[in-house]
Amino acid sequence: MPNPYGFIVIACVTLYSVASEADTVTDNALNACIQKAMAGIRNIDGLSQFKNLQSLSLFGNNIQRADLTSLKQLKHLNLAKNSLDQLQIKGLNQLETLYLFKNKLDTIDFHGLGALTKMRIMQNELTALDVSPLTSLSEAYLWDNQLEDLQINGLTQLTFLDVKQNPMPDELYDFYDQQTGITISHDGNADDWK
Repeated sequence: MPNPYGFIVIACVTLYSVASEADTVTDNALNACIQKAMAGIRNIDGLSQFKNLQSLSLFGNNIQRADLTSLKQLKHLNLAKNSLDQLQIKGLNQLETLYLFKNKLDTIDFHGLGALTKMRIMQNELTALDVSPLTSLSEAYLWDNQLEDLQINGLTQLTFLDVKQNPMPDELYDFYDQQTGITISHDGNADDWK
């Protein structure tokens, strides 16, 4: 039996996507309708049946777990400002942009995400992150996490990296400072400044 909420979910996603792309919704009633339709989502089970979905934004909900590995056509994903502590996106080889800020993620498996060019995963609980599969990555915002190490060797397309407010050692910051062709924003070892 098909998921009875499939149409509602996709309608909400479509409405939100249209509103986001337009930047502004001038009709207050329409804007209120879109915001109300998008609020309070906790479970996205059944979304996997929409195999041709290319853009998904469920910003600002209460989603804790998400397995999107069946959405192979997905190019843009925004699950920022949720309660995510588990996310499965391995193998989404069409994914180009990924917004996951303000969640509770401690790690993410990036294998098979070779097309990803931009990610914003700040304000999570990331302790370990293997970014080596992200060969197309050009921008990464990872500030305010718990990363002690982040190896960027082999990421030849990377032009901007923000890793402020992470407990990384001075040696890593020194390595970052020696890199050319890339802007790396970090706050060094704040303990040294006291």
